[in-house]
Amino acid sequence: MEPIFALDIGTRMVMGLVMTKNKERDYEILASARTEHRQRAMYDGQVHDVDEVAQAVIKVKEILEKKLGFPLKQVAVAAAGRALRTEIAFAEHKELLPVRWERDDVLAMEMEAVHQALRQLQSSTHNDTQSYHCVGFNTIAQWNEGEEIANLIGQRGRVAKVSVIATFLPRTVVDGLVAVLGRVDLEMISLTLEPIAAGQAAIPANMRRLNLALVDVGAGTADIALTRYGTFFAYGMVPMAGDEVTEAICAQYLLDFKVGEKVKRDLNTKAKLNFTDFLGTKVVVNKEDVLSVIQPVVGTLAERISKEIVSLNNDIPQAIILIGGGSLTPMLSEMLAETMGIPQNRVGVQVRERLGDILGEKNLKGPESITPIGIGIAAIEGKGLQYYTVAVNNTPVPIFELQLTTVAEALLAAGIQPRSFFGRPGAALTFEWNCEMRVIKGTMGSPALLFVNGELGKLDQALKAGDEITFTSGEPGRDAQVCFEEMLPSQNPKWIFWNGQREKYATQVFVNHQLVSETDQILDGYKITYIPNDDLTNLLKQKGFDSKKNEELLIRINGETRSLDLKHEILVNGSGVEGNCIIREGDSIEVRTRQITVGELKLQPRPMIFSVNGVALEYPPQETIILFRGRPVSEDLLLKDGMDLRVDGYKQMPILSDLLPYVKFPDELVPGSSLKLRVNGQEAEFTTVLHPGDRLTATFR
Repeated sequence: MEPIFALDIGTRMVMGLVMTKNKERDYEILASARTEHRQRAMYDGQVHDVDEVAQAVIKVKEILEKKLGFPLKQVAVAAAGRALRTEIAFAEHKELLPVRWERDDVLAMEMEAVHQALRQLQSSTHNDTQSYHCVGFNTIAQWNEGEEIANLIGQRGRVAKVSVIATFLPRTVVDGLVAVLGRVDLEMISLTLEPIAAGQAAIPANMRRLNLALVDVGAGTADIALTRYGTFFAYGMVPMAGDEVTEAICAQYLLDFKVGEKVKRDLNTKAKLNFTDFLGTKVVVNKEDVLSVIQPVVGTLAERISKEIVSLNNDIPQAIILIGGGSLTPMLSEMLAETMGIPQNRVGVQVRERLGDILGEKNLKGPESITPIGIGIAAIEGKGLQYYTVAVNNTPVPIFELQLTTVAEALLAAGIQPRSFFGRPGAALTFEWNCEMRVIKGTMGSPALLFVNGELGKLDQALKAGDEITFTSGEPGRDAQVCFEEMLPSQNPKWIFWNGQREKYATQVFVNHQLVSETDQILDGYKITYIPNDDLTNLLKQKGFDSKKNEELLIRINGETRSLDLKHEILVNGSGVEGNCIIREGDSIEVRTRQITVGELKLQPRPMIFSVNGVALEYPPQETIILFRGRPVSEDLLLKDGMDLRVDGYKQMPILSDLLPYVKFPDELVPGSSLKLRVNGQEAEFTTVLHPGDRLTATFR
């Protein structure tokens, strides 16, 4: 097979090697090279200075080409594992009426769910400007009408829903790597994640069923990957590693960073350390003195790594495997075992020398070579993310392929919204018509126009490198529009006579009690009242006349309020009508309100009350007089609302002699006695004028 150029671009160092797989199915390293960055150009696995990193890559590439004797054009690289992001998201599609869900419908929902996952990711990172590459997704579940179902395609329903788990890498991470490789004329053919690559080499597949923690201790960070049940299931990162240890040495002895790095490495091989500080002073120290300087920093690093492992694993793993140049930091493995509470022999450093199936380049040793070897293995076995470019509307789009990439995924990567795959249906018009709900549908949208390499394509069509996609968004359907006259039945107006006046009797339409024109547009949510021009009931409704509701008349009689009901009478062509009837052209309709006269009230005056000899006496009315505004009225007078009437039974006040016929005297009188009269205690005469309530005494003495 063709050799693979694997490149590990680290925070401190760039290491490259060329690998192949021989006929015996063993991996063989044909050549290797490494160099350090001249200055800090990488931070936490991300390229910050493209040109500086490119210089280091060029140096490694040239060394390898010189060793091999042929040029290197393609390369496999790794992105920092901590940059990987996963999100679970949902998408739902609703229709007014049941429809059959086709493959394109389901795929469009899946793409919408992936887009929603991207929005969730950007929201959770509180950085709307950060963009991501979707490097793959899987559908978790599907629902039809609220019930989970194995496959939506072919099902019928009004509401469908899908959930997906999507995986993303920040574009800045990938674009930084692509920019560096472009500077040195290298084409990226495979991208893997650093923890996955390291795991490919450091932990054999048959050991991944154990619960192991792989820790790649670099210069700036410590990347963590956990295995269980035959796979890597979690990734994490501690933003602290070998550089913090070096900086502690530099601060203690006033050293340049490169000198401090050499002192740190010499701790593993020398008992006494010789170096020159920044001021030119030659210094000789014991190894134990330097170890006491770095012990607090190494202890902190061990604690943070342990805490992250327990957080990801929810338990203590069975063993910890250290790789990377920082794994050689003195005391790190011992302190990790102590903080994790596991035996010392369960924390070990994996080195190239123990990788039995890796042949060639025997001088490539140590834990720092594990990751580039893993990158090469991942590329050889096709376990990396295959990287290639397609064009969407003449714009290059990079594609990472965790699974077979489709046109839909390419459109998503190009930033085309999933909702534009299909033109949305026009909005429906919903309104009430005489309390009955009615729905007018909008027109259906048109699907997008999609061509792949000039031929009609499909959303689920698989892509290959160099394919050209031409996409035109689907056109939305027209929103439902209708005017009132389109909803009205055909009814011609009629000329009738209403209370003697010639009028046109036509249909009427009201919205919220307001009369509207038949040519007006019906808007969503209208509550419409339609009154036809067919019968008496609808005519009275148009006139606002309720035949069952009597008219109330309020009058006052002797200061007391009385309510009277005036009944209505309806005549059609001169004949009284009870209930409903058809109204035809030329009909005469007369609505009368029955009038009440004063005489119909049958008003009676009240008697005057007097007290005679201590007994109440009613003096009956002498006649009936009805007064309005102080003047007598006849019984034929029509009553009107608000009239104030008075009823009187006397033209004048009675005199005492008028009451005497109603007074009962003793049957036998004492001879010679005479009638003595008093009113209210005062002597009175027969002609004394009386007033209601007067007290009278009439006795014979």
